[in-house]
Amino acid sequence: MKPNLNPGTMAEALYKVSEQNNILQEVESALAFLNDIVSSNGQFRVFVQSKKIKGNQKAKILNIVLGDSGHPLVNEMISYLFGSNAPNILRETYRLFQLKYRKGSNYLEVKGIVAHELSESQIDSLKKSLDSLLGKQTKLFIKVDTALIGGIKLRIENTFLDASIQNQLQILRTELLHI
Repeated sequence: MKPNLNPGTMAEALYKVSEQNNILQEVESALAFLNDIVSSNGQFRVFVQSKKIKGNQKAKILNIVLGDSGHPLVNEMISYLFGSNAPNILRETYRLFQLKYRKGSNYLEVKGIVAHELSESQIDSLKKSLDSLLGKQTKLFIKVDTALIGGIKLRIENTFLDASIQNQLQILRTELLHI
């Protein structure tokens, strides 16, 4: 019976091996992809939790099923997980790996919410502006929320910036009520 490993130990080992083999970006992408699938797909989650599927079989299946979206190193790590706590261990391992990856690669994740779909040139322009202002490479995720009148809301790590029209109207309303 394989022990469930500590997420910190797993993230550290995965980072070191990835760094030594110059595959940090590929491993980060594969780990993010796998974490998303396990979080959103119940059947996949049951597969990862399974105690009946041997570790080496689990890794082989993941290599075949995930193809280019996965990575053998990540799939091998997942083969050591089982039981009901496996998704939590994966999520925490990914979170810790991502922290090390961001720190080591001078990169930030930025999530934006806009009122309307942006063109590729608008997204590129926003990304370049953020890269320049923040002094780091940004990984930009844009989500459309039609409830917004206009403007943008940004989440940069744990910092929230609200430049939406709703927020500006709310500030104006608050100021007018204090007069």
